[in-house]
Amino acid sequence: MPDPRKPFIIGITGSIGSGKSTVGSILIDLDVPVIDTDQIVHDLLAGDQAVIAAITDRFGKNVTKFQDGRTGIDRTRLGQLVFADPEARRDLERIVHPATILECRRRIEARTASGLVAVLVPLLFEAGLESEYDEIWTVFTDEESLKRRIVERDGLSAEDADRRLAAQLSQAEKISRSRHIIDNSGTKENTRKQVEALIEKLRSRPGVRRQ
Repeated sequence: MPDPRKPFIIGITGSIGSGKSTVGSILIDLDVPVIDTDQIVHDLLAGDQAVIAAITDRFGKNVTKFQDGRTGIDRTRLGQLVFADPEARRDLERIVHPATILECRRRIEARTASGLVAVLVPLLFEAGLESEYDEIWTVFTDEESLKRRIVERDGLSAEDADRRLAAQLSQAEKISRSRHIIDNSGTKENTRKQVEALIEKLRSRPGVRRQ
């Protein structure tokens, strides 16, 4: 039984372009606090001097930019490097993941008054973070829509989209390792109904606070 003194932590994952942010916005509408690890990484690359220094040491000053009076990481330049080179990507993950995990834990601890907290984690399984969460959901969509969303949203070529998808576990693998699956292939209303049903079920579970 969940400890009622602590929030029940839902880890939400899925491939790039699957619709994790859509699910996150629905959860916010349902009064579930949402922590977005992509935003945490963005914050670290913009302002965490230890992370910025480590990335600069590994990848050089060409991946930095000066903005708002301080030096940060140019995510576009960095992405071009790491998604073309698996070893470089692993080096980046070794720098960024520990800092992201610590900051995520801090943000969860700041929400102890909540009964439920959801965390959006694109690389949840790839980073071996299953033990951080009480329950894991995977958001998925059909492969054609997945690739189209990445190309249209991120302005990537089809080749770059394929490269980024190949850097993650397949949707099938993520689904096989999750407690619940959210099918985001249809309308947003259909996705909303799935999320609402899961949240209502969780809130009725013994040991999980409704608020």
